Amino acid sequence: MNAERRAASLPFALFAGSALLYLAIPAARFNFDGVACAIAVQLGETRHLVHGNHVAYGALGWVMHAFLGLFGYDGPAIASLQALSSLLGAAGVAGFCRLLLNLGFSAPLAAAAAAGMAVSRLYWTWSLEAQVYPLGAAFLTWAAAELCGPSPRPFIAGVFHGGSILGHVGNLMFAPAAWSQLPDAGTRRRYAYGLAGSTAAGYLVAILFFVRPRSFFELRSWLLGSAALSVDRRFTWLGSWSVERFGYWLRTTAEM
Repeated sequence: MNAERRAASLPFALFAGSALLYLAIPAARFNFDGVACAIAVQLGETRHLVHGNHVAYGALGWVMHAFLGLFGYDGPAIASLQALSSLLGAAGVAGFCRLLLNLGFSAPLAAAAAAGMAVSRLYWTWSLEAQVYPLGAAFLTWAAAELCGPSPRPFIAGVFHGGSILGHVGNLMFAPAAWSQLPDAGTRRRYAYGLAGSTAAGYLVAILFFVRPRSFFELRSWLLGSAALSVDRRFTWLGSWSVERFGYWLRTTAEM
């Protein structure tokens, strides 16, 4: 029983340790997305807090900045967003540990693997900077942990997956992996309800209270996000469709 209790508390211990580490060493440089989001938070421009490809991070950053303000913080919003990313990164570390425990890994091995992920180059970078990716990663690890648990809860796993999509729409690609873990039509249906409900709710809140589009064209352009950055707001992929650009995408994906 004591061993089970220690294993259950391990993800929380890793969350606390990772959060303290990340918060103690904030990034000294900022990326474009982080600066753009921080400007929107700083100026209170609600329309620009939500992005069609990553809906939730800016709004959560605004909440985080306001929350810190309650305790007297009056510094730049970029630091509030960095703190948010650090907490989300730590939540992802905890979720990864829980996933490994649910898969049957021993507590020491799960802890070591999660700690390794916490300080790995890519995960470390995005957990220190103001950026959207830690939000999706945190929800995705907990969605996987729910699917692989001793008593899976497909609806909750679907809600977590929806949260990761609100972090970045690219996390929709997790769906086939999740689907393969569900044994029958009933569990898949509950998963789909959680996924569709949480995603739709997030987008509806963003559209109705933040974006407030004045036309279908504005709504469409917002939903396309970075895929509609051309002058006439047409859908484009890496600037234009071509074999050369497809090859560039393959090369950059392989290097990642």
